[in-house]
Amino acid sequence: MPVDTVHKLIHLRSKTNKRVMQNVARLWDLSRQAQSAQEILDGLHPWGKNNSLKFHNRFSYAFMLCGALSLILGVLFFDSIPIFFSILIACTWFFIGYISYESDDPIVEVIQALELKMKLFKDQLDFHKLPPHLTGVMSSVLVLGKLKQNFPLFNQGTESNEIERFASTTWVDQHQKSHPVLLFKYHYVSQLSIPHADGGQQKIKKIEKDLWGAFVFQVEPLGIAASNRRDLFFYPYTQSWQSSDIQLNQTLNIFGYDQQQLARTIRPALTLKLSDFFKDTQGDLVIHFDEHILCYMGEQNLFRSLSKKPRKDIQNISDLRGYLRTLDMPDYQQFKQRMLNFIA
Repeated sequence: MPVDTVHKLIHLRSKTNKRVMQNVARLWDLSRQAQSAQEILDGLHPWGKNNSLKFHNRFSYAFMLCGALSLILGVLFFDSIPIFFSILIACTWFFIGYISYESDDPIVEVIQALELKMKLFKDQLDFHKLPPHLTGVMSSVLVLGKLKQNFPLFNQGTESNEIERFASTTWVDQHQKSHPVLLFKYHYVSQLSIPHADGGQQKIKKIEKDLWGAFVFQVEPLGIAASNRRDLFFYPYTQSWQSSDIQLNQTLNIFGYDQQQLARTIRPALTLKLSDFFKDTQGDLVIHFDEHILCYMGEQNLFRSLSKKPRKDIQNISDLRGYLRTLDMPDYQQFKQRMLNFIA
């Protein structure tokens, strides 16, 4: 039987920690039932007298300390106290300390659930969900795999290339056209062989990196790529384009799959939009040549959340309400506005 299962079956919980678990259960009910961000905030105030969100484990630590002292005394006075007896007493204290210890996991999990709800209501980000037009007979794993095949940006790792997290939403541009959007976190792993100078055994260096980006749907299939991170691009976007704007050529590289296609596609208005889009960001952008999909990828964490009160400082329901009330995603909002200006 797993250790965690044993811990749950014979768990000891103090009255104070029982009240905290009751608060956690109420928060889960609120997360499931709320229909708006304001409903979540209203559900947190007023709360009641017992509003703690911090487990107290001082008794668990005291029990474990008694166990350690039992072992030390058994070693120091082994002539008077049988060592087996000391070990038995120490194990008993350690076991009581273990089954009375409360992990912060339940509190962290319910706060994360409320965060996702707030992001859904405030930013219309539906995490772990695909855009409606992609849902159907295929699983999300297959859909994401097919999307990755359309863009060479997802081949940067030699060992692994995974979309670890995603969220869907819908943007409406200035012409009132709807664009389904899928934000993602991309994680890749590469291994490099570095030979020793003396010709000895090669050293393997493992490189892991996270990038963030978005698939934007219902865009014109221009078949171009742009980047201010690399001078050469991935196949099939291997043909570079030189603009008449020298300053733009120094800061941004534009690619396509054919020079004639680039000559037909690249216009001053498009280069101006690309310049504005990449002015405050570092990344790669690809507009597919056949599918009506755009893909952007960069180092800016589009899922980053900010609040006036750090999550680690949440001690009670009042702290949680203040945290959720000021929760914001500035990087995502800025990216959304830049992208809407570009695709309009």
